[in-house]
Amino acid sequence: MSHIRKALFALAAVGLGTLSVPTAANAFNLVDRTGFTDTQFNQMRTDGLFTELFVAESRIGNNSTSTAERELGINTDTGAPVAIGDRTWGNGGLVDFVLEYTGSLVKYTVGGQLLSSTAFSGLATDIFLRTRAADKSTMTMSDLVFNGVGISSLSSSGVGGNSDVDYLQLSGISTPFTLTGKSMMSWTGTQPMRSNLAYQIKVGTTPQTQSVPEPGTVGAIALTGLLALGSKKQQKAVKE
Repeated sequence: MSHIRKALFALAAVGLGTLSVPTAANAFNLVDRTGFTDTQFNQMRTDGLFTELFVAESRIGNNSTSTAERELGINTDTGAPVAIGDRTWGNGGLVDFVLEYTGSLVKYTVGGQLLSSTAFSGLATDIFLRTRAADKSTMTMSDLVFNGVGISSLSSSGVGGNSDVDYLQLSGISTPFTLTGKSMMSWTGTQPMRSNLAYQIKVGTTPQTQSVPEPGTVGAIALTGLLALGSKKQQKAVKE
């Protein structure tokens, strides 16, 4: 029976997260949202499949530091800003950003400018990244790192007189978290205005990920079943 015990102890170690298993704080899934549209995203919200907690936003605005058009914001689920900032964007220049959420504090830093808010609290299970670019412009989010793990880039390019919108979803995340990356706005000819060149980081919850057990719980469930199986085999051997 020693070989069975050794196997069970090895599985126990895996179930408890001691053998190179990602911790709950770092665990997340990337969801393929190729072709996803604003209409589909809004329908998810209507159907209760995603509840927006807050949105961190960067947009071209009027591309100046005047207060007539904000370029940065931390917004509510209705789009109302609770923190705003102004910025002049370069055509084609990379700009660092950092979004941090502790569960009660949001900190959004863009090009060294910090916006913060304590207007939001609670769990976050999902993030939707959204880029939008008008005709003859490109909006890119690159070098994305979530809690120390690199993830895919996201880019939209408007052509033929039409704007382009793209999404990327991070599912099964936990709070607190840190998301870092670089953004780049570029255009040819007339500069886009307002939200025609922009990106948003939409943070909230989905019922699916809220009900998923933590990795340690899944391991414990599997381990319980294996221990029961090992016990039955041992009892069978004694009877024989």
